[in-house]
Amino acid sequence: MITPVYFCKRTHEFGHVENLDEVSDLLEDKDNLIWIDMNKPTPDELNKIGEEFGFHPLALEDASGQHQRPKVDVYENFYFVVFYSISYEREGNHFQATEIDMFMGENFLVTVHYSDVPALKEAKKRWQSNATEINRDIGVLLYSLLDTLVDECFPVLDTIIDEVEELEELIFEDGRSRRQNYTQNILTVKRNLINLRRVVAPERDLLNVITRHDSPIFSEKTNIYFQDVYDHLVRVTDTVDSYRDLLSGALDANLAVISNDLNLVMRTLTAFSIILMTDALIAGIYGMNFSTMPELTWQYGYPYCIILMAVVSGLIWFYFKRKKWF
Repeated sequence: MITPVYFCKRTHEFGHVENLDEVSDLLEDKDNLIWIDMNKPTPDELNKIGEEFGFHPLALEDASGQHQRPKVDVYENFYFVVFYSISYEREGNHFQATEIDMFMGENFLVTVHYSDVPALKEAKKRWQSNATEINRDIGVLLYSLLDTLVDECFPVLDTIIDEVEELEELIFEDGRSRRQNYTQNILTVKRNLINLRRVVAPERDLLNVITRHDSPIFSEKTNIYFQDVYDHLVRVTDTVDSYRDLLSGALDANLAVISNDLNLVMRTLTAFSIILMTDALIAGIYGMNFSTMPELTWQYGYPYCIILMAVVSGLIWFYFKRKKWF
């Protein structure tokens, strides 16, 4: 689906383009800013737009595929930008990063994506507001779009942080009440943080290039707003790094708790084995077939052995109890 929108800088009015053939006429007027959003375009539609705007074949090839790294490529008459929309569903542990490819020129922006991106509606609203409050060049449209996509990271990050804090609280609870798949949950959350960082870290570098690159289509006033988006990405990246290190510490602490629990079990089993070994020693002594052993013919020999085993076992048990082995 192709959705063209334009903004006239003279009249300060927004409108929709009903026919793609009108795009050429609108582009000739430099006072018009055009945003064409292409959702799941066919190869023919993408090639048609490429011919209309004069896009480089390499950029079209990148836009037709997926799983591109966030980047900005500078061509003769346009910029090619790869950015991502982030979403996360905690119940299904579903982390999704939707690629959005952008072709940007002096008075146009073409976005290409192959999944629905709800954030684009919010980006359109921000563009309509920022176009009158900030500036009316194409940089404001790009800023509105990137700012909306970056703001999506914060709810995702907050959800993951809540999971990390919950996992921390479970570390030192009694082993019987802890979830059996606790270690797996830690690794899952850590993988989500790594996936988030794999997206935002290159995007941070991308914004750094945009803010420091002298571009003829961005005004100095607009660059200040790109710096704000860059600061947001730096904050997200730093937070991801902090909580990833925190999860590594939680994983080490969890392994230490598991090892300590195992040591407690082994210590208890060792204490019981020593008690039983003492009883076996007494039974073994009186099980030897020597004719000169006086207790063998004693009337109270059997009760004596039982009482002796009980007393010795009780003394050993009391010793280990004082040592807190039980």
